[in-house]
Amino acid sequence: MDNQSVLSKYKRQPKIYLALPSKGKYYDVNPMEKSGSGELPIYSMTARDELELKTPDALMNGEATTKVIKSCCPLIDDPWKMPNIDLDAVLIAIRIATYGEKMEMEIPIPGLKEPETATYSIDLRQILDSLNNLVWEEELVVGDLTFTVKPISYKQGTDFYQSTYEQQRIANILSNEKISDEEKMQAFREAFKKLSQTTLEIVCAHVTEIKTPEGIETNPKAIRDFFDNTDKETFVAVSEFVDKNRKAWQIQSKTFQVEQELQDKGAPPTVEVPLLFDQSNFFASR
Repeated sequence: MDNQSVLSKYKRQPKIYLALPSKGKYYDVNPMEKSGSGELPIYSMTARDELELKTPDALMNGEATTKVIKSCCPLIDDPWKMPNIDLDAVLIAIRIATYGEKMEMEIPIPGLKEPETATYSIDLRQILDSLNNLVWEEELVVGDLTFTVKPISYKQGTDFYQSTYEQQRIANILSNEKISDEEKMQAFREAFKKLSQTTLEIVCAHVTEIKTPEGIETNPKAIRDFFDNTDKETFVAVSEFVDKNRKAWQIQSKTFQVEQELQDKGAPPTVEVPLLFDQSNFFASR
């Protein structure tokens, strides 16, 4: 007897299929291999998913994002563990599946006496294609040492983001004229200490092994101890290598042509806009 509900065929079906930019390399189990086709089926968001993305606290700590990814991309077993370099591609694919390939942006136009905005359309498919052409550089040689560097997980990236948010809060304290110089100096010391600590933790999170002529070290505690005690030049070289990878995987800014009518009012011929796909507004509307 077939117990399948008569409603089964009316449930969500995959809208698009996504090849992960990482090619599934940094997962415990490669989700692309589970699909059979080498691409992940992406479903549109449900009404419950959209409600999740309207909860500020859940957005800040990443909980809402992981729930939506699990709902719309079920072959990713644990979104917290997914490499951060796949995040933008997965979120863009979910938006395409839900709202379509075009996304409109309201952009403020500089150079005008009275504030004005213009609406521009972005082709999200083009951005997905650009992400799939990127390659993560894994090895850096510094003297006798070879460092193996991998992308951090979404969980690690969320934790570091929250640390950065805290530093921004302290920066606001420093700019507050009502706070005494002594309190500002104390806040500055705290901010500098936390920034140094976060920078060290970010580097350690990326480095999975260090190869020496005598052997290979993979113990995270030993790697952390090494960076606590190595010379400045070595640490800076690894930190810059990590940052180079991070910047290479950032979605590039887009240049838009400004209408002649606005140019006549003093606007420049073009405006360059960073494409920051923040979940709080990325899924806000069609």
